[in-house]
Parts: sequence; C-alpha cells; structure tokens
Amino acid sequence: MSNKPTNTHNALQTAISLTAFLLPILYLTQKQKRLTEKQRQYNAEREKERAFLHNLARNPSLQPLRPPLPDIVRGVLRRCRFAYLSTMDVAANSSHLSLMRFTYLPEEELILMSTNIYTKKYEMLEKQNGVALLIHDFSEGNSGSDGENTTVRLTGEYSITLNGTCSVIKDAVLAERYRAAHLKNNPDYPQFIVGKDIAMLRVDVLSARICNINDEVIKWNVEQESTS
Repeated sequence: MSNKPTNTHNALQTAISLTAFLLPILYLTQKQKRLTEKQRQYNAEREKERAFLHNLARNPSLQPLRPPLPDIVRGVLRRCRFAYLSTMDVAANSSHLSLMRFTYLPEEELILMSTNIYTKKYEMLEKQNGVALLIHDFSEGNSGSDGENTTVRLTGEYSITLNGTCSVIKDAVLAERYRAAHLKNNPDYPQFIVGKDIAMLRVDVLSARICNINDEVIKWNVEQESTS
C-alpha cells in the first residue's frame, strides 16, 4: 500500500507549521526595520534643527525670522499635543494659565484648541484675543504615535513661546470642521472636544521665541520691521 497520501499530508502540515512559526518573526523584523528607519529620519531632522538654531543664535543680525513659521516650530507643533495657554485676568490684575490639548493645521498655519464655555478662560477670551502659548517637545506619553501603537522618542530639546490672537469660532460649519480635525488629532479626549458646551478656539501666531536645551534663543515675527 502506498504511503504517498500520508507523506503529502505530513509535508503539508510541516509547511503550515513552519509558516506559522516564521510569519510572526518576519512581521516583527519588518516592524523593527520601519521603527529604526523612522527613528533615523527623526534624528536627522533634529540634527538639522540644532544646526539651524545654533547658527542663528550666533548671528543675531539674521533675526527675527520671517513667515512662514520656522521648521523647528512646525516640527514641535506637529509632534506634540500639549500647550500652556496664558490669558490675562484684567479684573484681578493677574494672569491665568491653562493646560490645553492642541492641533496644528500646517496647511492653514494655525493652532486649534477647545474649551468648555463655562470656564474662566472662555470668559476672558470673550473679552480679549491676545494670548501666549508655551509648547515643548519633552516626553508627553503618547505624542508622536506612528499609527502602530508605537512612539518615536521626543528629544526634550525645545521650549517655544508663541504669541498671537485667539478667536472663539462662532461660525457653526467652520467650528465643526475644526472640531473634527482636533478630535482626529486627540482621539482619546472627546470629553474636552465634543459637546454643545464646547467651543472651538483658533490661534494665529504673530511671534515666537525658540529656546533650545543649550539656552540658545532665536526669534520669529510676522511683522516686517525688527523687534527686540
């Protein structure tokens, strides 16, 4: 009696077992290669930023920079999510500081945030539009996610103060477009973004001061004349 059917079956089982064993290894290997390449690109971009800032810091005559926003600022805005929003409490002759999640729209060069309308900052923003934002690229947990539940390590090199105008978006259609973009960028925090009492905020940056870990500072301004 022939053993061919049995041999064929055994060979097939061996092939299936080998494939099941090798596929996870191949997947993890390719995933690690992608992460390594992503980190390499990230490090190369940071080296370029360091050289750019260092050169400008040593040549004050080249400052302030002009629009559009410098790549350093754009890079930090893209890879970070948190900002500290400063507003002025005129009645109390004091300032008010709020920790905010933000979304940067590079194509429109603006920053989105949201807030409950029954808050002190909303009350102040209804009376003023000049604000300051502090952002930095120190570790923020899930910042920089690449879509595979992995994180590119933030450098912890830059602290950036942005000054500009902050507008409460009253147009319903525009507010919902901004809300959708903000939620997409911060999917784990709908409680701060979605709701009938949540207003959308738009910040247009007018000036920036960028400081690195070596205390080298450069300036950027939308105005045509130099500023101190």
